[in-house]
Amino acid sequence: MRIEIRPEFDEEVMASELPIRKAVAKTVMVLQGMENISSLINHPGLNFEKLHGFIDPETGDQLYFIRVTKSARALTCLLNGPTIVLVSLYTERDKAYRKR
Repeated sequence: MRIEIRPEFDEEVMASELPIRKAVAKTVMVLQGMENISSLINHPGLNFEKLHGFIDPETGDQLYFIRVTKSARALTCLLNGPTIVLVSLYTERDKAYRKR
């Protein structure tokens, strides 16, 4: 699977504490090892979740969450290819589920 990282995501990762940064690195490695979107959807640890009513303002694509840690979530969208775009990072689960 191809991975694109938006600058906002990268900045949020770099501003996070070390355990979050390590978890993001592990998540990216897991994503790189996947061959298709089906692997992502069915992966039990990532808890891939569609966010109903949320679209990416830049592209108009549907947004999803994947689990990084028990509390951290990565906001993502999918492109053809297969490509996953890491849009932003939420280090607190409750804040992640509030409308942006």
